[in-house]
Amino acid sequence: MALLAQNNQQPSNPKPKVGVIAIVWQQEQVLLVKRKFAPHAGHWGFPGGKLEWGETMAQGAARELLEETTIHANMDSPFACFDVLENGNDDQLAHHYVMVAVRGHYVSGEAQALDDAEAVGWFSPQALPCPLCPDLAAIIERSRLG
Repeated sequence: MALLAQNNQQPSNPKPKVGVIAIVWQQEQVLLVKRKFAPHAGHWGFPGGKLEWGETMAQGAARELLEETTIHANMDSPFACFDVLENGNDDQLAHHYVMVAVRGHYVSGEAQALDDAEAVGWFSPQALPCPLCPDLAAIIERSRLG
């Protein structure tokens, strides 16, 4: 955990964090979770989280997917990176992540909301829930291209 500077405006040694998101398809539906915590609490997004030391991006995406949803998937190579910048209540930057998107193919499991997921479900790209995390529709579209 980074220590806050005396003015409580930013961490004393601010650095972006690397995270992974799992974009998993089953037939023509994509798996989404409703986030419990910041950034984007209460919004629908992809299962994911911080990449751990020594993990490949595919391994990290598979681990986060399992921890949040109980779903097993074969994860491909990363296909895109996205910035996640979110301000806190004081309008100062509170979260800075570089999220790596990894496409996955469903193998097994019944979707359940665990860990930091408030809800989970399979959705058609034409009938997505609201509210959505930023760039979600664009990420879905890019994941379908490969």
